Order: sequence, then C-alpha cells, then structure tokens
Amino acid sequence: MIELKQLTRVFGERTAVDQLNLTVNSGEICALIGTSGCGKSTTLKMINRLIEPTSGTVLINGEDIRDQSPELLRRRIGYAIQGVGLFPHRSVYDNIATVPRLLNWSRQEIDARVRELLELLKMPFETFAHQYPHRLSGGEQQRIGVARALAARPELLLMDEPFGALDPLTRERLQGELKQIQRMLGITVILVTHDMEEAIRLADQVAVMDAGRLLQSGTPQALLRNPREGFVSQLVGGEDRALRLLALRRVDELVQPLDQLSFEAELPTVSSGMSLRDALARHLWYGQNCLRVVDDAGNTLGGISLDAILNAEDQRP
Repeated sequence: MIELKQLTRVFGERTAVDQLNLTVNSGEICALIGTSGCGKSTTLKMINRLIEPTSGTVLINGEDIRDQSPELLRRRIGYAIQGVGLFPHRSVYDNIATVPRLLNWSRQEIDARVRELLELLKMPFETFAHQYPHRLSGGEQQRIGVARALAARPELLLMDEPFGALDPLTRERLQGELKQIQRMLGITVILVTHDMEEAIRLADQVAVMDAGRLLQSGTPQALLRNPREGFVSQLVGGEDRALRLLALRRVDELVQPLDQLSFEAELPTVSSGMSLRDALARHLWYGQNCLRVVDDAGNTLGGISLDAILNAEDQRP
C-alpha cells in the first residue's frame, strides 16, 4: 500500500504539489491525470525521492521512505519514463540487468530474470538480448524500459507517460500488455498520464489533479458516473462519458442464449472479451441487431443484442 499524506512541494514562490492525500492499495494501478504542470510528475518524483518533499509523508507498506537512503529506496521501486532512457552503449541484456547487478545478484539469477522478462514481453531472448537500443523500434524500446523497471522484482512501479511518444496502435498494444503483466505479477503501479482514455483503460483508481491539488479520485466508473463539477467534468467528457463507460465493460457480461434472441440469417461474431463499446461499433458496422458471441477457441457462447448494449447502464452491477 502506498500512502501520500499532506504531500507538498514548493519551488520558490510556486506550489507544485499542495497537500496531496492519496492511498493506492497493493496490487492496483493508480493513474494520476491532469494538464501539463499540474504536479503529476513532481508527485511521482517525490515517491522515489528524485525530488524531496517540502512537507508531508510518503509511506510504502507503512514505512516512511525517509527512513532509508534514496539509493536503496530506488532499488525497491521500478521507474519507467517517456522516451525510455535506455543506456545506448549497453545491450538489451545489460540494460535489464542494471539494478540486479547493483543488488549483487548472481550471474545465474540475472540470466534467468532477463530470459523470464523477455519471454513475458514476447521478445525472444536469442533475437533481442544482445541487440542495442538504436536497432529497436519505439515499441520494442519501451518494452525493454518496462523490463528494466521490473528486473529487480520491485514492490512498486512508477511510470511517467511511458507510452506518450508512441503511435496509437503501438500504444494500445503496450497498454494491454502492461495490464496483463501487472495482473500476473500483482505489482502496484502509479502511472502519470494526460490521456483520459489511457487512465480509464488501465487504472483501478484515477486521481485527477489541477494546479497541484487533488480534485477527485475514485474508480473510473465512479468518476465517469459522478464527476465533480468544473475541471473534472470537463476532463472526463460530456457526451463521451457513456461510450467510455461501455469501454469498461465486456461482452460476456450481457450474453444471452441465442434462442432468446430474434435474428435472421448468419450472425457476425464478436469475442466474449471485447468491450461493449467495440461491440457497439461492430453492431453499427454490420447493421445487425444481434451478434454471435464466441470464446477464444471460436465456440459459440450465445448472443448479444444491440438493445442490451444500449441499456447496459440500466443493468450495471
């Protein structure tokens, strides 16, 4: 668990972060979101003591981060940033091995960990381990940046707009991979972003900041359904809110037996794991009132009607 208590940072006459109180439970992803200069990145840097707070406290699993040296603290915390920051003169293997070597892991332990992480990120060891960063694509470099941040099995992963410089398709793919890896490892993540779509897709908790202050925090569903008036309401969107809520729910929540649905001819299919927003788009594309729902193996599970999607909010859990 990460607890920020009255966390404040003042630069000269400017208050970058103003009495921030926030709790992130273990194993969750928290997205800090707001406009540029609102204090998101400063907050992240205070957590790993790249910047010292003017006042306030940061607790990790009940321990005050000031009770150990910044160097030792940072070895417990993974840190991934936009632009990756890989060492250009080191191979992929050596980049990932950076912190384990500082912790005096054995060669066998490091080798096993590098192989494990490359496999997790779908980057074959034999192909990528001895490549240098300049020979990798932007998406591949970002994957290695995440692998390096995870190498020493940190209890907390900090990410500062890690996907901001990537093209939309690569960004969406890496977001999905991060979510999957985070669930597998059970690691706590604090993510800085200016992209509400990214925050909604990835986070268990979204914390909206403006001018150094925390305006509202809660689950993506809570913010979309009941945003605070003013900046938060503008940020989460007006007419877009309904579509964003559909993006948080899956087709398998609304599957019905096909014999209970009215349809003619062969039905287009939709995956049970697809979001309701994507299923709605497919309904409109095919001009159908019903779609056949299949699992990953292509087995029919039932159907989903257009009416069920349009009335999803009335059936919300």
